Amino acid sequence: MNTAPTLDDLLEGLIVALSSEVMPFLNNPKAMATTAMMQSLLQQVRQVLPIFDRVIAEEHNQMTRTLCDVAAALHGVNGAEADRIRARATTLGAQADVPVPVDQSPVRAAHSALGFALQDTIEDLDALQRAGHAQADEALIRLRQFLLPTILSHVAAISVGGGMVGRG
Repeated sequence: MNTAPTLDDLLEGLIVALSSEVMPFLNNPKAMATTAMMQSLLQQVRQVLPIFDRVIAEEHNQMTRTLCDVAAALHGVNGAEADRIRARATTLGAQADVPVPVDQSPVRAAHSALGFALQDTIEDLDALQRAGHAQADEALIRLRQFLLPTILSHVAAISVGGGMVGRG
């Protein structure tokens, strides 16, 4: 919860692991080339990830406006083609703009700070419980009400093939 590596961090780690832990042990030129291509593809994903959601949202908003503009430019034009274009503008072009995703850096920094705050809170609650404050028990229950579903969500997200990586 406190250390939340970005997708870029994970992909970079995989690229480095392929270089240092796999490539030195490959003897087959085809396997070496395949591994190098895998690294290249991972690097491409790293380069696309930071902008992908923003670009998709911006393009969505531009495409809806474009459909409407194209239909408007055909004012007075009759025919099946023009009717189809106007129909597209009326349906798909009428979609509301989607919000452009926020910069994730401040969100990650705030999340990290909150994670460390919860960690420190657990230590403080422990000290309060040891000092005999019954209210600390209730406070810890509330903290656990957040932690358990969060931990389960994280485990569900990283499970592969019905289990954790390395287990069938």
